[in-house]
Amino acid sequence: MSSLESPVLSRKHRAWIALYALEGCDEQDRTEILRVNNVTEADLAEFEESWLRLRCGNLTSNR
Repeated sequence: MSSLESPVLSRKHRAWIALYALEGCDEQDRTEILRVNNVTEADLAEFEESWLRLRCGNLTSNR
């Protein structure tokens, strides 16, 4: 793999990134975040529970 190529992220990981980015954003930014991460509202809904578990685990381990 050349230095200009990057590994392709799974749909789940792209949805998680979008969910993090969507925290505190307004609706106008939401469309752009979905576009940039190549995910849909359905993708967010599908992976939101696993993202919340990830977040809760991270919050617990940081205390």
